[in-house]
Amino acid sequence: MTLTDCPDSRAGEWAFHLFGIEVRVKFWFWLTILLICGDRDTKSALVWVAVCFVSILLHELGHVFAFRMFGVRAYAVLYGFGGLAVPEGDVRGTLGEFVVAMAGPIAGFTAAGLVLAIAYSAGATIHFGWHMFLPSLSAWPALNGATAYRFETNYLWYVLLNDLLFVNFYWGLINLLPVWPLDGGRAARAVFVRRDRYNGKRTALLVSALVAAGVALMGVYERSIYMLALFGILAVSSAQMFESERRHSGPRPYRSWS
Repeated sequence: MTLTDCPDSRAGEWAFHLFGIEVRVKFWFWLTILLICGDRDTKSALVWVAVCFVSILLHELGHVFAFRMFGVRAYAVLYGFGGLAVPEGDVRGTLGEFVVAMAGPIAGFTAAGLVLAIAYSAGATIHFGWHMFLPSLSAWPALNGATAYRFETNYLWYVLLNDLLFVNFYWGLINLLPVWPLDGGRAARAVFVRRDRYNGKRTALLVSALVAAGVALMGVYERSIYMLALFGILAVSSAQMFESERRHSGPRPYRSWS
């Protein structure tokens, strides 16, 4: 067990089926989303919760459908650390693992692209910027005397657009960092294992711990309690898994020694 494992208890869980896929939403998912909502009014907070639910579910469905491509059934779980696609079997080969890992971010980036197209067609101005160390996108009207009133009366529309861009694009980029159990960490492990069958997993966990610790320290510099807490926990979790792998790793086959 590590700090990021999903609890087995189904108390307070909301379960339903979508496209024949079982979806389980843990109570802690809602609480976490509300905690990171920030200082918002009630209406924009509800928009945030809805955006996170739909976007994270879309992300996990991307993984589930990728599992199905390889003949493996899976279900989706939304919990305190985001979401999981839980397979009922294993995908054979590192290529399959890589494809499954990337399917979720691709679903989110596709959604972000659609949001950008809708925002642009609605007359919003697309802004490119940086948030911490990653690029970010936002969509706002060109404010002047003629549009200020329109913005005030339709501000929830722009809250919706920007929340969708933030979750599907910016969080998607964060999810690509080579940190376990983020999708980038899973993809990195597939690559490392393909290059080194015997030490690849441990190498991936070491990289995960170092990168997560670096991002946590950057969270201190940026005064982001969320980034500090999240990546601090991920760094500890990766370090725990690395130590476990090192203790349980056996000797290599004779042919692997140089």
